[in-house]
Amino acid sequence: MSTLKDQTELGGVFGESVSARKVNGRLIFKNRPKRKAAKAVGLAATNQEKFQEATIYASNLTDESKEIYSSGVKGKMRSAFVVAVSDYLNAPRVGPIYTSKYKGAVEDAIVVKAKDDFMVTSVTVIITDAAGNELEQGEAVQNLQKIFMWTYEATVANPSLPGTKITAIAFDRAGNSTEFEKVL
Repeated sequence: MSTLKDQTELGGVFGESVSARKVNGRLIFKNRPKRKAAKAVGLAATNQEKFQEATIYASNLTDESKEIYSSGVKGKMRSAFVVAVSDYLNAPRVGPIYTSKYKGAVEDAIVVKAKDDFMVTSVTVIITDAAGNELEQGEAVQNLQKIFMWTYEATVANPSLPGTKITAIAFDRAGNSTEFEKVL
């Protein structure tokens, strides 16, 4: 450690290894202390891990996926990578489920509203009777005019509607899913 008796106003960090400061009118140079990385705890650790997973997901995109994600580039989303990270971090939103046309007959329509920050890839509808037995399960079809609306047509008759549970599960391109239930 070197010291100088000088009245200059010199102080700070030089490179990555030397720091200088003025103490009692003397200039002191010494090795810069190593910083200890703080460990994330609790929710911060969970968020940090999720973000790391999102960046790995976005880094490993195929050319086809990059092209699809590049269609979402606008505003703050400046690259396909950023769009993919955002898609991974944000699960789709589902609900409500519209059952006014569902009377328990075959081909009755159930309409589900599903949104995502990038794209909902599929919506699965599960119909369960009051006793908890699964009556049917299938994929809803996206409405081309109202892209947030998905329609499922029943394939099995349901003679007892009270207590029937309709579950809609929406999936996005990154593999996230969200579930929403409605009991009739």
